[in-house]
Amino acid sequence: MKLSPLPIYLLGIVFAICALLYAFMVHWSPNTTEAQYQRELKAKLDSEAAKMPQAQRRVETAQRKVEEIGADWRRIALRHTVPASLERGGIDLSKDRWSLTVDAPRFRDNMQRAVNAQLKRGGVIVESGPTIPFPPSAAPSIVEQYFNFPALKFPVVMFDLGEIRVRGTLQQITNHLKAWRDMPNYLAVTDGLALSGTSPTLSATYNLSIVGYINGTRISPPVQEGTPSATPGAAGAGPQ
Repeated sequence: MKLSPLPIYLLGIVFAICALLYAFMVHWSPNTTEAQYQRELKAKLDSEAAKMPQAQRRVETAQRKVEEIGADWRRIALRHTVPASLERGGIDLSKDRWSLTVDAPRFRDNMQRAVNAQLKRGGVIVESGPTIPFPPSAAPSIVEQYFNFPALKFPVVMFDLGEIRVRGTLQQITNHLKAWRDMPNYLAVTDGLALSGTSPTLSATYNLSIVGYINGTRISPPVQEGTPSATPGAAGAGPQ
């Protein structure tokens, strides 16, 4: 049977459409989709790459801030921590507990002298001043009770010294209170300021607290009552 030209043309068109559909489904469409994915990925990578200099600057800024904070703390620690030497006004807690029962009262006296000197700052007249508490005389408890170790991670003396009363001009009182911030070897905090009297001479009352971080890298180990110890040096770090 001989086919007319029209069916042949129609069959050719059908085959051509099938070929085009095959090419579209198997090659062009997946390749186009993959290309779109690649373009989107490239755009994301370009966006992230553009952020890198800014992120690097943030990292560098953070590092500088950490270094500045560390430098600030080292300056504070250098001036506001108690030396690990009795001769320099501090105390060496690596000594055995029996020696500390002798050294701790001397350390307390040095601390009292430091507070008395600070009370005179600003040119005020001291009407009532604080008294530093005395350490316990028992060797087994002297480090735990007076230097708060190991209750805290490093040895420290902390005293709420109560109310202080001074007299002077407003400027003298202001300078006196500001001077506590610069107290050598200790951190001093004042609060609750109250003024009374008639200018130019005023009376001021305020509360005072003292904190002293003890320098040193070793702490004398505990002992039992009545048993002298000759072995200093249990581990325990203080601020450096």
